[in-house]
Amino acid sequence: MGGDYILLEQHQQLGDTTLFPGSSCGSSGAGVQVLRATRRRLSSFQQLLLILLAGSCTIALYAYWNVMLLTSGNVPETQLSNETLAEKLQREVRVLCWVLTTPKYHKSRAVHVMRTWGKRCNKIYFMTSEPDDELPTIVLTKPDKYEVLWGKTKEAFSYLYEHMRDEADWFMKADDDTYVFVENLRYMLYPYSPDQAIYFGYNFKMVGTHQKNESYMSGGSGYVLSREALRVFAEGLNDTTKCRQEDNHAEDMEMGRCLFNLDVKAGDSRDSKMRHRFYPLLPFNMLLSGYFGLDFWLYKYSYYSMRSCMDCLSEYPVAFHYVSPGQLYVFDFFNYDFQLMGKQKPDERLPEKIKPEDLVIPDYDNHFD
Repeated sequence: MGGDYILLEQHQQLGDTTLFPGSSCGSSGAGVQVLRATRRRLSSFQQLLLILLAGSCTIALYAYWNVMLLTSGNVPETQLSNETLAEKLQREVRVLCWVLTTPKYHKSRAVHVMRTWGKRCNKIYFMTSEPDDELPTIVLTKPDKYEVLWGKTKEAFSYLYEHMRDEADWFMKADDDTYVFVENLRYMLYPYSPDQAIYFGYNFKMVGTHQKNESYMSGGSGYVLSREALRVFAEGLNDTTKCRQEDNHAEDMEMGRCLFNLDVKAGDSRDSKMRHRFYPLLPFNMLLSGYFGLDFWLYKYSYYSMRSCMDCLSEYPVAFHYVSPGQLYVFDFFNYDFQLMGKQKPDERLPEKIKPEDLVIPDYDNHFD
């Protein structure tokens, strides 16, 4: 009976159920049934392989499409539906933070910055004169003296430009007693292009002989440069007609004068209600009306009018100064762990993008002397 039927390989080539001459459909019926059953089993198996192959091709094409979208920066909103607003900002507004410190304060200040707000920066480095195993440090050549802060600042920004300018969109300078709400910083920066030469902080009036609308940002509460502002500063700081070449003198004031002469815009960091978001002091200094007299230096030297009252503090502050290590953790707790029963979260939306040609920076409005 075995000689009456075509071999399996031959049958697949011929594609039918033809028997050898001398045989008939009526003979060996059981053998024909076996052959037909075998054919049906092969057809099902082949169909399964075809389905698997088609599914694999579909998955491969979908993955390729996603890669192309991600590399082009156009990610569908539906694909990121589970992404929080803070995560979206972290992805789209990359902030590199650098903290000016010294070995004396590595353990008592810098490590606490690293454990609190510093970990929320896209990248963070501590500019100091000695390395530390607990900190991502960049060792500067300038001595640890207050008198050469301007020199250390020039060296720090120059290093970032030479080695890390493509790693972030914005470059935030802070002290080791500064607290930064990084999410609010990104929210403030979101409308602006990092390709525009601009920087933000708490604006002070320029003292001494100066040009109209010349200002500088408080070094204590920190200031943030766009990627383009970093480039302009690093490539222009050796111009003796625009930037102080000596390392001495006030760091924040010389930074402001240099950037002004290099045509880097001093942005207005206030919110839509004209409330400040960078503060060179602690929060209670801004909340308690009458805490200081009218002769207080902050009122006198602010570029934009400053008041102290319970409604004067922005709901989205960016930075405070003179924050002790213990207060860093208090700030962290009340902003990231504390919950208030029954309080509804606000409906948060990102602001509209501002084109460079549409940017308008108000003149100073503080006429108090």
